[in-house]
Amino acid sequence: MRAIAFAMTLFAAPAMAGTVLTPAEAYALGDAACTPLKNGLLDCQTVAAPPPPPASDPAIRPLDPMFAPATQVFPAPSAEAPILPSFDPVPARPDGDTVEIGWDIGFGTVASWWEVYDNEALRLKSRNFVQRPLGAAPLGENVPASEGMIVQGGVQSLSVQSGVYRLGPLTPGRHVIEVRLCNPDVDGKPLCTGKTFEAWVGGKDEQAGGLPDKPQFDWIPQITTGEPITVGWNMWWGRTGSYWQLLDDKQVLLESREFGEHTEHSQSGQTVLKGLAAGKHSLQVRLCNALQCADSDPAPVEVLLPPAAPSKPLLALQPLDNGWWLLRWSLPKSTQLVRPTDWQLLDADVPAVLMHERAVRACQVSDDTQQTVASYCGEARIARSAMPAQLLVRVCAGQRCVDSDTVPVVMLLATPETE
Repeated sequence: MRAIAFAMTLFAAPAMAGTVLTPAEAYALGDAACTPLKNGLLDCQTVAAPPPPPASDPAIRPLDPMFAPATQVFPAPSAEAPILPSFDPVPARPDGDTVEIGWDIGFGTVASWWEVYDNEALRLKSRNFVQRPLGAAPLGENVPASEGMIVQGGVQSLSVQSGVYRLGPLTPGRHVIEVRLCNPDVDGKPLCTGKTFEAWVGGKDEQAGGLPDKPQFDWIPQITTGEPITVGWNMWWGRTGSYWQLLDDKQVLLESREFGEHTEHSQSGQTVLKGLAAGKHSLQVRLCNALQCADSDPAPVEVLLPPAAPSKPLLALQPLDNGWWLLRWSLPKSTQLVRPTDWQLLDADVPAVLMHERAVRACQVSDDTQQTVASYCGEARIARSAMPAQLLVRVCAGQRCVDSDTVPVVMLLATPETE
C-alpha cells in the first residue's frame, strides 16, 4: 500500500504546472525546446505540434479483416530507422552563442520525430518538419543531397523532409551537438539515426592557443586485479593546453582543467581510476586548446578481476519549490561494462520498491577534484511528504544490479554538480 500511495503522490508532481522538468519528464512531454539547468533539470517550452496530415473521408470504411490459410507464412513486423540525411555545415567556431542546424532528406525513409542534444542534454524534441530546395549544382556538376543520393547539375528539387532549428544560447566552452532522426520500432522504442558535431563557443584566447604538443603517459600497469590505477601524464616541452581529457577506447571518461605542473612550455596531470570495469581497455590522454587536441599513444590495460567492492551509485537530494525534492544518482561510466537499463527507488526500512524508472541518461558530474566525470544518471521529483526515512537506489543492467548505500534522508546534503 505504501508503494501505491507513493506512486500516486509522485505522479501528482507539479511537472505539468511549470516548465522546469526532469529529463524523463521533458522527453515524455512531447514537442519541446529545453535549456539545461545546473541541477540537472531542464527548463522547457512546449513546441506547437504540427497540423494533422490529410486523412480519408470518415465515411470510407476499411475492409473486413481477411485471414490467410494456415500454411501461408507472413514475415514478422519490422520498422526502419530514417535514412541518414545531408546536414548543413555546423561551424566549429560560431561567431555568437547560437548554432544553426539544418538537414535534408532527398529520398528514402523519413522520420517521425527528431531530437537535438547538447553535451548529452535534450535541447529539442519535435515532430515539425519543413521542405527545402535541394540546391542545384552548376551545370555539369553533382552535389550530394542525402545519403546515397546525388542531385544532377542544373536541376533543383524539393526535399522529401527537412528540419531546421537555432540552438542556443550556448554557454562558453566545448559543445558536442548530436542530431537524431527517429522512428518507433515495432516494440515502440526509438529507432534512430543521426550525426554528431563539435563547436567551441567564446574563449577566443583558447582558440588562439593552437594545437598543443603531444602528451605522454607515465608508467601505467598493463595488468591489474581491480585495484585503483594512478594515471599520470606529462607534456615535457612545447605548446601547452588549457584542459585535458582521459579516454578509454576513444570515449571520454573525464575532463579537467587542473594540472599538476603548468609552466610556459610544460604541463602534467594525474587522476586515480577507481573501479575500472573488468576487461581490456585502451587509455589515452588528450590535451586541448578549444577544439584543437593532441592525443597520446594508447596505453593498454587489462583488468583481470572486477573490483572487490563494486562501485555504488552516488545519491544527492536537492530541495525544490512547493514541497518537492529532486533525487539524483550517478555512476561513473568507467565502472560499467554496459549501459544501465533501469533503476529503482526503495524504502530501505521495509524494504519496498517505491518507484521503477527506465530512463537512464548519460551525464557529466563534477567531483571533489574539479574533474568532470562521464557518468550515467537518473532523476526523480518526489514530494517531501512521500519521502521515506532511509533511501536506497538500485541500478540495473538487465539482471545485473548494484545498490547504493542505505542513506538517511537527513544526510543527503552534498549535491554533485551535474549538467
